[in-house]
Amino acid sequence: MKQVFLLSVAFVTLMISSCARKFEPIDYGKDGCAHCKMTIVEKQFAAEIVNEKGRVFKFDDISCMKIFTAENHLDDSKILLFVANYANPEQAFLDVNTAYMLFSESFKSPMNGYIAAFKSTDEAAEFQKKTGAVPADWKSIK
Repeated sequence: MKQVFLLSVAFVTLMISSCARKFEPIDYGKDGCAHCKMTIVEKQFAAEIVNEKGRVFKFDDISCMKIFTAENHLDDSKILLFVANYANPEQAFLDVNTAYMLFSESFKSPMNGYIAAFKSTDEAAEFQKKTGAVPADWKSIK
């Protein structure tokens, strides 16, 4: 009886953890963009969506993620949207709603989206000054 109980607890725990919505690391050089199908190689422009069911979609450019959400009629309030930190792409991805984004043609992103995300305005200030970039946000990206 004790074994059946422990097995049941293990099964329920496994089911709950497998349904958790969370960021999934990108395997650079192997994972493909869910929109344009290019292999994701440039860490500073990568992005990711986790939908309501926990399915993960990875992107090589923030603009690809934006187009994908529009084409698939995804409700931004029901999905998780992550973007790489341009200044520190090795650090944890940022929530698109709290990231500070800049638009400049100086940001040579894979699909020419020209958008870079930063953790804060302070972090972005140097790049903004150097490139003449203008502030952007998730809603304003075309």
